[in-house]
Amino acid sequence: MKSYYQILGVAETATDAEIKKVFRKLARETHPDTHPGDASAEARFKEVSEAYETLGDPAKRKRYDEARVQRRVGKGPTKATPKNPFDVTMDFGDIFSDLAPKEKANKQGTPAGKDKQNPLNADDMFAKFMGFKPKGG
Repeated sequence: MKSYYQILGVAETATDAEIKKVFRKLARETHPDTHPGDASAEARFKEVSEAYETLGDPAKRKRYDEARVQRRVGKGPTKATPKNPFDVTMDFGDIFSDLAPKEKANKQGTPAGKDKQNPLNADDMFAKFMGFKPKGG
């Protein structure tokens, strides 16, 4: 978000009259008619005009100030703090949960079938995970 206060060179506490006075001074200094053919002066004039368009209108200034406060306290996305694309958290329990058989508890609360052999063999696990059965199995 552009800092319109910096563009105009005024404090955030500046009054409407102060903002208007500074804008008029900057507009005279950077107006394209006073600097024919100077692209940087024209760009600066547009920037100053954009800043005054927002700060010169009390309703727009209020919305602009509220948006700036929200960005400072982290309630909105900012360009200064991009999301790290390498920040990945993964629960591997979810990935491998399909491979293990589901255990049901008996009436005593202990898992049923603890004394039984695992019903999945390596070929079945491979087939479930990879999507096809290995040759020879």
